[in-house]
Amino acid sequence: MYRKISRFLMVVGIGTLGIFGFSSLKETTEAQINRNSREKRPNIIMVISDDMGYSDMGGFGSEIQTPHLDALASQGMMLTNFHTGPTCSPSRSMILTGIDNHRAGLGTMFEKLTDNQRGKPGYEGILNDRVVTIATILKEGGYHTYMTGKWHLGEEPGQRPTDRGFEQVFGILQGGADHYAVLDDVCAANRAACGTEVTYFSNGQIIEPPDNFYSARSYTDKMIEFIESNRRTGKPFFGYLAHTSPHAPIQGPEEYTQKYLDTYSVGWDEIRAQRFERQKELGIIPDYLELPPRWPMVEPWNSLSPEEQRVEAKKMAVYAGMIHYLDEQVGKLIDYLKEIGE
Repeated sequence: MYRKISRFLMVVGIGTLGIFGFSSLKETTEAQINRNSREKRPNIIMVISDDMGYSDMGGFGSEIQTPHLDALASQGMMLTNFHTGPTCSPSRSMILTGIDNHRAGLGTMFEKLTDNQRGKPGYEGILNDRVVTIATILKEGGYHTYMTGKWHLGEEPGQRPTDRGFEQVFGILQGGADHYAVLDDVCAANRAACGTEVTYFSNGQIIEPPDNFYSARSYTDKMIEFIESNRRTGKPFFGYLAHTSPHAPIQGPEEYTQKYLDTYSVGWDEIRAQRFERQKELGIIPDYLELPPRWPMVEPWNSLSPEEQRVEAKKMAVYAGMIHYLDEQVGKLIDYLKEIGE
């Protein structure tokens, strides 16, 4: 999704990440950029959702309410046939550099490296020093550069976002975390419901997340704070808002879960059929396609007991609520940008 709005450019990645390239950006020098200094350069915000399905947004056929994302889609460009990495950090390495993930050092995620891959070129498991990020290029070109959310491209000093072109940063260095800050009782009772321990990072320092932390809200608020802090400098900005939502663990505000309990009580067989037909109506898929068979590892909905159906419907409702809430945070960011004339 790609559209200039006033002097504001937003790029939204859905799911495993939509990739856009930076052809020959390394060759773009500050002098070249300054040739256009008389013109106002666009601000750029790149918003990423994590593990969001292709059909999980209203504009792509979902029953989940995503009016702000849908508005961006209707005003901009929807990419329905694009190619990206199948997993997290390889995709992030490409979207931040425009370079193949093997050349960037992430032939696969660090967590998935096999013994025969370790130590081999292209499998360093971090964003290597043979590539340059868009943040570095834009910073050298006179942009403020901000990042909030998930990094997952290296944890050690020298590998962190502040080492790769970002001026102000708030987020996690690893690949996932609980969406709330304080879940000790819940996690002690059910470790599977929670994420692994992670490192929160802010402007070069390891920190503890605030007690009122919730990922989608906190990362959005911090991005707004960063933009506001330099708003009167006259320099354009690049903001990389890399949400961890709706990636597992599935955790969301209860009031948003409640909105979808009835919706998902019909079960996943009915939901996927509805989405499939809606995508035909929207022109996302050809109308001659037939609904493919259910995955073998997924049981027919009507084979579940009433209690199993209740539990599974609740899981789907929590997930949908997370996306609904994430969409509202995108709307909050857009409203802020409009308020400041961007």
